[in-house]
Amino acid sequence: MSIDRTQGRIITLPTLLSRLRLAILNGRAFARSSARAKSMPTVAERQQELIHFYQEYETLVETICDSAQYGPQSGLEKRYQVQRSWMEEHYPPISKYVVAYLRYELDDEVDPFTALFSAEDLESFRSNDDGNMISRIMRTREALNLYGDHLRQLASSA
Repeated sequence: MSIDRTQGRIITLPTLLSRLRLAILNGRAFARSSARAKSMPTVAERQQELIHFYQEYETLVETICDSAQYGPQSGLEKRYQVQRSWMEEHYPPISKYVVAYLRYELDDEVDPFTALFSAEDLESFRSNDDGNMISRIMRTREALNLYGDHLRQLASSA
């Protein structure tokens, strides 16, 4: 038994053990959240990631639009395959941020970003176009711009 000097109460051994367990659990929780915070990218890193992603995204969009105008030429097909591979690798990490700014429509079967690079080749892309590709491009571009605005606000308030 001990006396809690701040409130003048007697503290029993089970109460002390409970407080000790809580302190240990809180310390572990703090350590986990601190480690998570350290592993999160900074705002500046996220801005750089977005800039690079946006450049590659625009190349993909340009390839898709050129294909719609000129057909799936071999040069365009090669460029699409490069962009498709890049997007498959780099979209998942940034998607956790940009989907918050993405407007979905009822007829979206997949994430509108994914719809831009999910076809195996340009011929498949063209044959499966449901007429909403321009809408998807506009909505994905809007989501990237809104995410960029958000990052600029975070950077300016830091």
